Order: sequence, then structure tokens, then C-alpha cells
Amino acid sequence: MDANMSLLDAMAVQAGCEFLSDLRYIDDLQRLRLARALEKVSPQSGTLFEWNDALEYLTGEPHQPTPEAAKERLMCSLAAPRTKGWQEEKGGICT
Repeated sequence: MDANMSLLDAMAVQAGCEFLSDLRYIDDLQRLRLARALEKVSPQSGTLFEWNDALEYLTGEPHQPTPEAAKERLMCSLAAPRTKGWQEEKGGICT
């Protein structure tokens, strides 16, 4: 990801989105690819604010206390299919 742009902007580029707002509408496969790309990104490559901003914007999940925790929660949420009831039926992958 590009160190000269915000974390969300870099994620949008990585996902092939023309606009940042398109990032909210990527399909489950694109979300999984983005989660895998984030595995290679250091938590220190973004501020706590940026990680929590991405987490809230893309998943609606609450802020986390550290960049590491926000990154992990974001990756977990992006990797989980958004199919209704999936987490209840399968137990999900997020704890």
C-alpha cells in the first residue's frame, strides 16, 4: 500500500475502486482479497485513527484500542462472508 495516501485511499486503490465510496460495495471475494492484502501491511503504516476509521467505515464495528487490534478486527470482518445469518449458523471467524 502507498505510504503517501491515507489507509482507506490505499485500500480503495488495492481493491480497484475508482472512488473511495465504492469500497463499501465490493463483493465478498474482493473483501477477502483485501483482507489478505492487509496481512502484509504493518499496523504502524497507519495511525490508530486511520485503522479505526477504516474499521468503522467498512464494517460498522466499534473502535479498537490499538492499531494492531483495529487491523486484526478489520481483516477478520473483511474475510467473513456477509451472507445473512452466516456468523450465527457457522459461528463466524471473529471472536
